[in-house]
Amino acid sequence: MEKIDFSEDINKKIEIINDDILSGKINLLELELNPIFSDIKDSLSIFNIENYSQSYVNACELLNRKFEELRNLLNSLDIEKKFMDFLKENPEENEIVEIFNGCWNNYFELEALSLNFLEYAENRFCKERIMDFTIEHLNKESSDYQFLLEIPKLKFTEKVNAFFNKIRNKLPCYFEEVFEENIDQLKIYEQFVYLLHLLQLGKVKYQKETNTLYV
Repeated sequence: MEKIDFSEDINKKIEIINDDILSGKINLLELELNPIFSDIKDSLSIFNIENYSQSYVNACELLNRKFEELRNLLNSLDIEKKFMDFLKENPEENEIVEIFNGCWNNYFELEALSLNFLEYAENRFCKERIMDFTIEHLNKESSDYQFLLEIPKLKFTEKVNAFFNKIRNKLPCYFEEVFEENIDQLKIYEQFVYLLHLLQLGKVKYQKETNTLYV
């Protein structure tokens, strides 16, 4: 009596098993393969033997993979025991390094991710910061001069030139010395604005290293 051909169903079942192994859904060592070979044996006949050739090959490949994983597991257990026995002998540092030789061939070193940089970053940014300061209101100083609100009697350019003529004889001098004759904050602010325009125009130059103004 001719037996029913289940070869396509068996191949599909093996394909699903392979997908599940790759995705991590199942562990091949925990999978029972006897039902697959039983299905092949029970449905195989001289009438469908050609169709089952690929099913048998696929089932045998799955079995070989299981044996290989079992062999790797046994080897890893044996290696772990040997490694623990090795550590119990208190080996020298160079002996431990020698074990890992050949584990990797290429390596790279990126300064921005070096151990020294990461330790610095942890100390610099990952510690709790304590804010130890107080906020105080500035004392207001009375002034009869209202530079921001008054309508200027002279044009702005004329005021800038007048300020330049006033400080020209002082130059070169330190930046702060330009304003040392004034104690009025608004007046200092006005002269600071003039100085910025003179620097922008190039009529006055500034050397950062010495904090010096010069012409």
